[in-house]
Amino acid sequence: MNCFIGVDIGTTGIRAGIYNESFQLLGDGNGKSILIREDDGGIYQKPEDIYTETVMAIREALGKSGISPESVVAFSFDGQMAGIMGIDEHWNPVTPYDSWLDTRCSSELDYIMATARDKIIEKSGIVPSINHAPKILWWKNKRPEVFERISRFIQPAAWIAGLFCGLKAEKAFIDWTYLHFSGLADIEELSWSNELLEIFEIPLDKLPVIVSPFSVIGTLNREMAGVLGVPSGIPVAAGCGDAASCFLGAGGVKEGVAIDIGGTASVFSLTTNRMVVDYSALVYSSRAVSTNLWHVMSYINGGGQNLEWFVNNFARGTEFDRLNKEAEKLNPGCDGLVFVPHLEGRAYPPQPDMRGTWVGFTRKHNLYHFYRSILEGIGFEYLLYKNRIVELIPGIKVSEVRAVGGGAKSDLWNKIKADILGVEYKTINREDIAILGQAFIGAKVSGVIEDVQEVVEKVIRIEKLFSPDGENHRLYTGLFEKYLKSLDLSLI
Repeated sequence: MNCFIGVDIGTTGIRAGIYNESFQLLGDGNGKSILIREDDGGIYQKPEDIYTETVMAIREALGKSGISPESVVAFSFDGQMAGIMGIDEHWNPVTPYDSWLDTRCSSELDYIMATARDKIIEKSGIVPSINHAPKILWWKNKRPEVFERISRFIQPAAWIAGLFCGLKAEKAFIDWTYLHFSGLADIEELSWSNELLEIFEIPLDKLPVIVSPFSVIGTLNREMAGVLGVPSGIPVAAGCGDAASCFLGAGGVKEGVAIDIGGTASVFSLTTNRMVVDYSALVYSSRAVSTNLWHVMSYINGGGQNLEWFVNNFARGTEFDRLNKEAEKLNPGCDGLVFVPHLEGRAYPPQPDMRGTWVGFTRKHNLYHFYRSILEGIGFEYLLYKNRIVELIPGIKVSEVRAVGGGAKSDLWNKIKADILGVEYKTINREDIAILGQAFIGAKVSGVIEDVQEVVEKVIRIEKLFSPDGENHRLYTGLFEKYLKSLDLSLI
């Protein structure tokens, strides 16, 4: 039996999974993502903590799986995408992991936006934000003595993979699913942009080599094999970013398939066969794991957290099942009540001063109207993304939306979003989508499978289907205009 180990090194935690050739999860393990917050606004993770927690998660997964260690034929890692860490020529950390939550590079971001906003959108597919380029400039400008010691900037998943293989900095890598967050790459050409590097005076030799997620970057060395309790020489794949792994694990492997990740952030992504350039910055393009596919997407920062916030502040002690049952009895459109879900600023386009808003409430509205309006508000924002993508890619058809994450457990919410978007919503048979995506990559690099798309479509099955109601869709389409006006009000 061949088995694959997939590891997700995320912001909220680390998870490892052991899979067999049928992609059954045989055992999983968990580690912590330990964020350190400092008074100056710094938010970071210690590399040694990332290493310790990753090893712990893998060993727990191996212990639960009951497999023979000799059956492991591949490792693959995904991880958080928008932050950076610096290493020296021997792969030793020079900096902590500078988290995407750390906003100390705001002045560098302002400079980048003023200097090359549209050029970065054109080349890298996304408006500049708190990601690689401004962070690299921050280390260059604010910590020049540390910057000089940095041989390469990489991400945590790549650092762990290289550590497992005993790599040196000359072999540092970044797979192409991260490139849109770099602000320094030409993601269509899969290369670093000399033009952008020259504008910001960033040395090319500080950046890693761009590779495919399916690249074998090395093999497990003897030291790490002893730590983990598996044989040395196991191939280690480059892997991909955590969002890309979720899209792969959810079955977003064919043009027209959209993925709705209903988690802390509310993510809407459409799989396409081309990059789009959106100078309005409402949506952005990222490379999919497969070289011929893209994900055009956007998200609501803290979208899923809105529900938890509402319950904690206005419905404490009320179960979500009760809220859903009562909200389901209400008329679609909440009798004119509209909610804007950007409580802590809007991510795309960047509007940090936008705030949440309820518009149109009267004395006839009760607790359940307000709850349902949150579900609908996120659906309206998704419709905005969908309409923009269709506008940018004339003729593209959104064939289905696959709902994953905690939000997918709400039948009411799935039905609301199906009605608002006018597209079939589907839930799938898997919740382990991030580490499952890495298992698919591991199976490919070990030669166990040939066609990833074909295997993904066999493994991922539809469990529930929510078809849009034509009358409800027409009602929501009319109310959508009120939502657009409410967005303007949220900036006042």
